[in-house]
Amino acid sequence: MSEEKITIETGDAGKGTSEISKDANVDELEERALSVFSNERNEDLTALILCLVVTFGVLVFTKWM
Repeated sequence: MSEEKITIETGDAGKGTSEISKDANVDELEERALSVFSNERNEDLTALILCLVVTFGVLVFTKWM
């Protein structure tokens, strides 16, 4: 039994194209995609907070010296 595949364009972030089963659970695929974006958002927020803390620390120590 041959499974039908659908080729979808994933763009630069997805490195081209991807093949999924025609009977794929779309809700599950959407949840997986959203979880990737959520993880990237968390990393961005962590980096922003770290930058703010370091900047505040530098400003405090340069004023005291």
